[in-house]
Amino acid sequence: MTSTRAAHPPRLLTNGTIHSPSEPYADAMLVEDGLIAWVGSDETAAERKDPDLVIQDLDRALVAPAFVGWVNLEDSSEIAATGADATAAVSTGPASGHSSWADRVPAALDAAAAQGCGAARLSVELPVAALTEADAVQESLNAAFRAAADHRVRAYPVLTLTGLTDMGVADRLDAVRAAAELLRTVDAILGRPAALQLLAHEVLEQLLSIRLAAAQAQRQLVLQTDQSITPAADMVAALVDSTSEMRAKRQSPPGGLPTVLHGFDSAVREDWEALLNTGVQVVLRGRGHLATALSVGVPVSAVAEDGQSPWAAVTAHVHHESDPVSVRAGFNAQTRGAYRSLPETSGTPATSAQLDPGARATYTVWEVDSLAVQTPDSRTAAWSTDVRARTPLLPYLDGETLPRLLSTVIDGVEVSQPASHAGAGAQT
Repeated sequence: MTSTRAAHPPRLLTNGTIHSPSEPYADAMLVEDGLIAWVGSDETAAERKDPDLVIQDLDRALVAPAFVGWVNLEDSSEIAATGADATAAVSTGPASGHSSWADRVPAALDAAAAQGCGAARLSVELPVAALTEADAVQESLNAAFRAAADHRVRAYPVLTLTGLTDMGVADRLDAVRAAAELLRTVDAILGRPAALQLLAHEVLEQLLSIRLAAAQAQRQLVLQTDQSITPAADMVAALVDSTSEMRAKRQSPPGGLPTVLHGFDSAVREDWEALLNTGVQVVLRGRGHLATALSVGVPVSAVAEDGQSPWAAVTAHVHHESDPVSVRAGFNAQTRGAYRSLPETSGTPATSAQLDPGARATYTVWEVDSLAVQTPDSRTAAWSTDVRARTPLLPYLDGETLPRLLSTVIDGVEVSQPASHAGAGAQT
């Protein structure tokens, strides 16, 4: 039998830039047993003489923490069609002739890895009418997330329940509870709690009851906002009122499972200040008023639009015409901030999204034109920085060119690499 060490020998990355807060000017990193074993200088790295060590020349590339993405499985609203199609949905995924979950889920996660993501929320849509076929839905959900469990990208399940406005008001809460119950087996499959996403405008009038039901089910509630339907001020007012009543009842969401606003944004500072008192976290979709949110102190993260490079989303925030941020803030919103918003049984993220010794070796390698400490004010942006500042460098984003992904590595194993670079740059 081949040992794990033989299959994945220790790897020493040299001649690059390692984005590590603990060693901000590191140019080498050692990966061993799926963890970061050491970060430091090329000079120190050259002293290692391990016979089984694989040396990877980065050729001045940037090594950075992996991003957190959001994957919506297309056509997943057909996950459990009624009648005869429900049986087909169990074995083949959606019932309209699409390929099976075993094909579709890994392909979707492969695409996330190819964008530089080491983790992703994986959203499956369920129309409320399908709850009448609960057994078929359960089997199909299990099949979808079993496929995710076998993939190296760390998937965080999200069940998006739609169509609640087609039901009577009295029945909506029962439907939410039934959907939350379906996720118990999904929790066990992936070893982390699945989240339940609802369309905010469908539950706004019952938000207190919905949030209480999610808290009682130990389930993270994600509210997907459409601000063309629900203005930011109305969403904030509903959250403030429901939070006040939940605290009065001593039934706040459990630790590690905060209510999340997905797609919310506001140009009004007072909206963010009101949200700060609710304990709600925000996931910006694409460009938003990130600088205002951060200055207020709201826990906020960001995710790129479908098919968009995470660096494009960072660029959009850096070059926002009225609310620009530093590259570091835009980058952290899609890495450290994003990991903190994910539900975990322990209440703490699986990784700090920092390349420090002892952390999971989940990282990305990027070809970049130049590195800098880039701030919104060009007078304080620097192409190089005094070492005493101990600020790790990131790509200089000019608003046009983006870093190019060379590889995504998860737990020490490469999962995505352009064909033109396969096999290049490593030697024993």
